[in-house]
Amino acid sequence: MTGIRPNLLACGALSLSLSIAVASHTVGQEATLSPTPNDSPTALKIAKISSDIEVLVEVQQGELPVILSAPHGGTMQIEGVEPRSGAGMKTGPSGFFTGRDGGTTELAVAIADAIQRRTGKRPYLVVSKVHRKYLDPNRPASIAYEDSDAAPVYQRYHGSLQRFCAEILEKHRTGLLLDIHGQGASQTTLYRGTGNGKTVTRLRERFGESAHSGEDSLFGVLHRLGWEVHPYPADGKEQSGFTGGYIVQTHGSHRPEGIDAIQLEFGADYRDKSNRPKTADVLAAAVQEFLDTYVASKFLPASVDGSSEPRN
Repeated sequence: MTGIRPNLLACGALSLSLSIAVASHTVGQEATLSPTPNDSPTALKIAKISSDIEVLVEVQQGELPVILSAPHGGTMQIEGVEPRSGAGMKTGPSGFFTGRDGGTTELAVAIADAIQRRTGKRPYLVVSKVHRKYLDPNRPASIAYEDSDAAPVYQRYHGSLQRFCAEILEKHRTGLLLDIHGQGASQTTLYRGTGNGKTVTRLRERFGESAHSGEDSLFGVLHRLGWEVHPYPADGKEQSGFTGGYIVQTHGSHRPEGIDAIQLEFGADYRDKSNRPKTADVLAAAVQEFLDTYVASKFLPASVDGSSEPRN
């Protein structure tokens, strides 16, 4: 079914999506996401909603209070769904765009694997395998897709994030959502997007502004570990266009049902295939330090290398 339709399903996306089955993979296995198809327009793999929804949005159950989200790295096509036209929509950071964030699907998996190696436990993972020309999970439903056949895919993405946030809050009272993106403004820079602190409201209320913008904040640690980050100093304003999109605005801790959420905009150097393992290892180290500092971490085991001890 093609053409723009009333988004009746989308209106209740977050609540209805909880009834959609969420596929999970065996915890403790690394690199369990399906291989990414060849990234050329003629090689797009076509998937059917009825049988392949678990492939279109791959979901992994986690153990740590950390969610990795990657909405824009996919290369797949939904059967029967035409590319979005964007007719009448505004363009720009919060509007219509179909460009793909190359390497972010693979980077998200690499980060999950690195966190697991470091902590012995795996984060939650939600990854769209659909090309952004058909569906954009980082937009409101009204502009995320133009064919209602794509609605279940969108609902699965946000329903999984909602479910995982609720589970983390129930088990740990707090957590961290990292939304993985790519940007072309600076190949050597990682940009932070939190709505200038809005989506990490709970973190700031509990630990003060330094938890968001100080030397021991996530971005402060990444800078200390050698990364070029923006803003730096971290108490500066976030770059226009990279201040955090719909995912962190929907699932961030400024909402009672959300957790602290940060959009990470990686330059090309961090996403390059040869650099991804190092990128993942450095971010995993920063995430572990964040958990040790700001999350009640009695659940966190010693690192595999024995460099940290579990708390009582």
